[in-house]
Amino acid sequence: MARHIVAWTLAAESAPEREAAIAGMRERIGSLVGVVPGLISAELAADAGRTAGNWDVVLVSEHATVADIDAYQVHPEHIRVAAWIRTVVSGRMCVDVEDQGAGISQGRLRG
Repeated sequence: MARHIVAWTLAAESAPEREAAIAGMRERIGSLVGVVPGLISAELAADAGRTAGNWDVVLVSEHATVADIDAYQVHPEHIRVAAWIRTVVSGRMCVDVEDQGAGISQGRLRG
């Protein structure tokens, strides 16, 4: 299993604009599941807003292999969605993780 984890800071300043951006991201990213080969699932979540300085939105997508993440990155539908997302965000960070038995399970660090 491989995970593609992306966090964004939104460009919008008002709550309605932020909500609209998140809804647009959720809809567009969700449209990729079942369309992009190798994309098993995609979960988008907004920060709870409890800690200043946190990223605003996070995506965790699951893929069978890191090669599937590479294919996802260049898929035309992903490119289309990513282009739209760039219009509503001001910052981005990304981590790609290949699960080889390391990670967190039941509150304990594995690996």
